[in-house]
Amino acid sequence: FKLIYQGIRDVFRVRSLSQKSYELLQTSIVQGADGLGRYLKKILSKPILLVAGNGREFYPERIPVAESIRKILCHMPSFQDEQYYYMHDRRLLVLQTSLPQEELRLFLFISRTTEEEIDGLVQKVKPVRLALSYFLRSQIDLGQEVRRVTDQILTKAFASTQYRLEDLLHQNGIDLDAAQAYRVMLVDFEDQSISDMEVDFTGSLLQLAHRYADAILCPLTWQGRGLVIMPDVDSNLEPALRDHTAGMQQMLQDWQQDFSKRHQVQVDCGLGSVHKLPELQRSYQEARMTLSYGRTKHEHGFFRYYEDCGILSNIFAGGVESAFAFCRSALGRLLEYDGENEGDLLATLKLLLETNFNYSATAAELFVHANTVRYRSDKIEQLLMRDLSDPDVRFNLYAAVRVQEILVDMHILPDGYVGKVHEKVHGSEAAVNH
Repeated sequence: FKLIYQGIRDVFRVRSLSQKSYELLQTSIVQGADGLGRYLKKILSKPILLVAGNGREFYPERIPVAESIRKILCHMPSFQDEQYYYMHDRRLLVLQTSLPQEELRLFLFISRTTEEEIDGLVQKVKPVRLALSYFLRSQIDLGQEVRRVTDQILTKAFASTQYRLEDLLHQNGIDLDAAQAYRVMLVDFEDQSISDMEVDFTGSLLQLAHRYADAILCPLTWQGRGLVIMPDVDSNLEPALRDHTAGMQQMLQDWQQDFSKRHQVQVDCGLGSVHKLPELQRSYQEARMTLSYGRTKHEHGFFRYYEDCGILSNIFAGGVESAFAFCRSALGRLLEYDGENEGDLLATLKLLLETNFNYSATAAELFVHANTVRYRSDKIEQLLMRDLSDPDVRFNLYAAVRVQEILVDMHILPDGYVGKVHEKVHGSEAAVNH
């Protein structure tokens, strides 16, 4: 507190503050939003809310805001700190404290307010402005620390085999049953940063969990994606929800559609299968594969379970290592040839398989002559030493091509090839071609 006070004194020049502003600044440092909220409620004699611009409520409860408040935030016009926003039909007065450089805003919602009361209420809030600014500033530092710790936990849990997930979660106040089965859902927000929606992502899912008796647990963000750890539906959901027509899947899909509309963004959801907590890393990898499966099919706004990925889920059942081994075994010589010769044999093979070896259609897609496709097909057959007219061979090769695309999307295989530099000397100049 001494260091915090010293920093605040330097930034805000506490000596020049009014006594009341100084006292409230101390309240903010020691008691946070609860202390400020209680003081405001007392002097205003009105129901109040302290709400961040990203949709998180700080007073009277630390919860995601209700749907009605979220809609107000989404449609609220822009205004300055010295101004106010008043909604006649709701008798709602909204005051704002902002940090423009960080693009952060904290709103004070004052209910049951008449127009005649506005000026008086604004005057009463003035001494609290500095304390509100400090509180808003403190949330930046707190948010950065929470994000750092979360990244550390999840990196150790899902990107390493040296740490037990249940121990890491327990150390950070999240207690899950090691004997219970859980699954991981990964959420990708196409062409939009999750930082713009992080609080609403977490908050809306926590609201869902509260509404349906802890149906969903641990919504987190990591590596630019949403990550949700949820229990096995059959063993955790209350009977009334379990008997619902579509159960958990429908509930999550409803959330996905609502979130997509609210933020005008395509939301892709990939869910791993159910595993006991010590093996939850497998569900995470399955969720990654499921997301990549949808993206490589050029789908948008999809919601898919790992079990719905057909034969590919069986290929990945042994982990990404076995899938990688399958891909290299089936396509290794083809990939090496493309890398050494800057070829297009893999792309040609994929289109041939998709068009049932229609040379004309494949040529049109590749912008080459049909004879070129025939030549490439013969070269592929020669390299792989397989009869491309055999349906079983085609089946296995198509599965391998799809696995290769997914591994590239998962950043396990490189996208592209290593080319050679060819130098041609003309007089005193060297022309370098790739």
